[in-house]
Amino acid sequence: MRILITGPTSFSGAYFIEALRRAGHHVITTFTQSSIEDYQGTRLVRAQKAVKNADAHFGVSFGSDEFLDLVKNESIDIFCHHGAWTTNYNSMDYDFQAAYQNNTRSMMEVCEALSQSGCRGIILSASIFEGGIQGSKAFSPHGLVKQLTSETTSFYGKHVGMHVSRFVIPNPFGALDNPKLIDYLCREWLAGRAPTIRTPLYVRDNIHVELMAKGFVYWVENMPTEAGDSTFSPAGYISSMGDFVGMVATEMRKRLGLECAYELGTQTDFSQPMVLVNDAPLNALFTDCWTCASLERMGLLTLDNICRFKKYIF
Repeated sequence: MRILITGPTSFSGAYFIEALRRAGHHVITTFTQSSIEDYQGTRLVRAQKAVKNADAHFGVSFGSDEFLDLVKNESIDIFCHHGAWTTNYNSMDYDFQAAYQNNTRSMMEVCEALSQSGCRGIILSASIFEGGIQGSKAFSPHGLVKQLTSETTSFYGKHVGMHVSRFVIPNPFGALDNPKLIDYLCREWLAGRAPTIRTPLYVRDNIHVELMAKGFVYWVENMPTEAGDSTFSPAGYISSMGDFVGMVATEMRKRLGLECAYELGTQTDFSQPMVLVNDAPLNALFTDCWTCASLERMGLLTLDNICRFKKYIF
């Protein structure tokens, strides 16, 4: 199939593009910057990965005239709207208005152009933090924007007779991610300190990005195509965060040759839902590959760490 996808320099987007290409699909992607030289650091590495696996169009923002022209001139089977505004996404100061405008610009015109060009469906990369899974609700401006983006895309997509599906992303981890939990753990261990986990009671759905990318390809190939909407919620390793850190420590002891001690603090922050998990276990679909029950290909999450500790994790 011919697949158009936005967000190639995002953590998961670069892996989605690579997995789609490996599965034999023709991938087309758009970059908001005018050239690859405009990217730096980890984002540059992601961009280089995407360029190797897709037809790249630079200087094209979602919903712009250039984007609409691309849709009209290309034969697109499936459109994957993966790109989103992520600047300061963990803060209550997240720019709600700019984010929503960026994510949904000219959405009606985009859906009309896709429908007229013969596109069979839209897959929107949704977030577990926008709510809707296990009865959860959006609890941050970023989650609320993602929720409204999903509703807007579904509204206009169904209006023109297309199928719109949400691919709900839980907590991916792996090489080329931004510094998060595993990065923190490894930096502390290498400095000879025992990191403290302050929210060990939260139950979360951690999934290796390569496994999630296989799930994305599966859904691109199997999503419904009749007018309407659907949701696919891939699940990885579901556990308390305390248990997940314990598993990471066990695996990293083999690689770093360190004690990898850690402390589970007394949780006092309950501002988020206690349970945020998806409901479609991918290890049940892909029994012949790396699964969420193993961290054999666990990646550290910053470019510096990837280069420094590559011998341990690949």
